[in-house]
Parts: sequence; C-alpha cells; structure tokens
Amino acid sequence: MGRLLDSLLEGSHAYRIEREADSYTLVADPDCLDEFSDLVREAAAQAGEEFVVFPVCEGGHLYSQMVVVPLDGVSKSR
Repeated sequence: MGRLLDSLLEGSHAYRIEREADSYTLVADPDCLDEFSDLVREAAAQAGEEFVVFPVCEGGHLYSQMVVVPLDGVSKSR
C-alpha cells in the first residue's frame, strides 16, 4: 500500500475506521469535520492506481464519511 493509504488506515483522532469486506469507511468525529474534510480532499486528489475514495458530503465544504477502496490485486486492462 502507498504512504497515504497506510496513513489513512492507521487512524486519527479526527475519525474512526469501520472495516468492510473490500473497503474501509472512515467516519468523522463531529468535532473534527474541518480537519477530516481536509483529509478527504487530500485523499481524493491522490486517489488513482492504489485506491479510490467515495466521500459523503454534509453540505457546503464538509465531509462526514469517506469510503476507501484499496485496488490491491485489481488487474489492469490496457
């Protein structure tokens, strides 16, 4: 896994992690929405070959959740 993905999955005081079968849902602490939203924007900007993200917006510029799907083992068709 890449450095940002590893960092996201280590956790933070700004969110908790819910493990799913093939993904992770990062759920923001309500008191840390600005910090979490900054992290979501950074992850979305760096997503691509290693992982994709699906953010959940609370309106405006704030995010409350982000689904992170690692792309390990996904075959590339070119």
